[in-house]
Amino acid sequence: MMNEIIKKKLNSFPILLFGLRKLFSVFIGSFQFFQLSILNIIIRPFLHRPKYNKKYKIAICGIFKNESLFLKEWIEYHEMIGIEHFYLYNNNSDDNYKEILQPYIDRGLITLEEWPYEQGQIKAYNHFYDSFRNETQWVSFLDIDEFFCPRYKENLYDWLKSKDKYPALLVYWRMFGTSGKLHHDKKRLVIEQYTVSWDHLYHCGKCLINTDYEISEFNAMTHHLPIVKFPILSKLMRINVPPFNQFGWLVKDPFHYSLFYNEDKYSIQINHYWTKAWEIYEKKRRMTDVFFKDNPKLNMSYFYEHEFENRSVDYTIFRFLMQLKLKSGLYIE
Repeated sequence: MMNEIIKKKLNSFPILLFGLRKLFSVFIGSFQFFQLSILNIIIRPFLHRPKYNKKYKIAICGIFKNESLFLKEWIEYHEMIGIEHFYLYNNNSDDNYKEILQPYIDRGLITLEEWPYEQGQIKAYNHFYDSFRNETQWVSFLDIDEFFCPRYKENLYDWLKSKDKYPALLVYWRMFGTSGKLHHDKKRLVIEQYTVSWDHLYHCGKCLINTDYEISEFNAMTHHLPIVKFPILSKLMRINVPPFNQFGWLVKDPFHYSLFYNEDKYSIQINHYWTKAWEIYEKKRRMTDVFFKDNPKLNMSYFYEHEFENRSVDYTIFRFLMQLKLKSGLYIE
């Protein structure tokens, strides 16, 4: 009888432990929520618009590896919606990237850095902030498979004008998968042939960062949730502040306030064409990664974890499609 009681106690222990962990996470989460709410109140009186006295209003810093097939569309699209300069870092590409980029370099649209370091993404961002930060008022550390997509404004700067008092602004991803394609059609645009997406915004995204502020530390999360040094009363008194999201909330993992917005009224998203067709994803699985030492794409469960979320179709970016085709010649007769 005693043995049965002990056995039942032991069997219930994992459930009890799980419950305690959940209770603890709720407690810690509530405390973080409280901290962010207080911080929000403290810094709001000190928020102000930048002076826009730098060479560029908005620029993109990106690192790429063997993505020449996608560079032209990505550059043409973002220039079209208001990006004034690109700081690009080539990470050991052996394709024809230079041929694609040279016309833009000649125009002064692109600053190209050769970046031979393995897993060199964070080092590249460090280099940008040390070398080029004062040339642009705003910068986003954006990948070649990510496209800013304003829903109502015609360009990124017009969207930003009503929110530019924030030191850093997080814009959430809309994740796109394979759209059931085994092979990528090289004669069609990425934004045209991949339309099947998650039915909600992802809790992760990328930031627009006001370069008047110093990023307190570059690490693995810098390009997602940069912490900036924010002056209170004077430059001598500064506190570390996480980014605001596109809905005006301070955010810090795990809090992204995904329940605090109306899906019909959000004004911008980043279309993240994370996989594209299977053949494209398969090649990425076999390459060394610009960020991960051990490429997680080798694990098929990592692929299906994202692919199974694709339950909707999103054509929002199609509002720019004709303009892009006519501007850049990116279409087939």
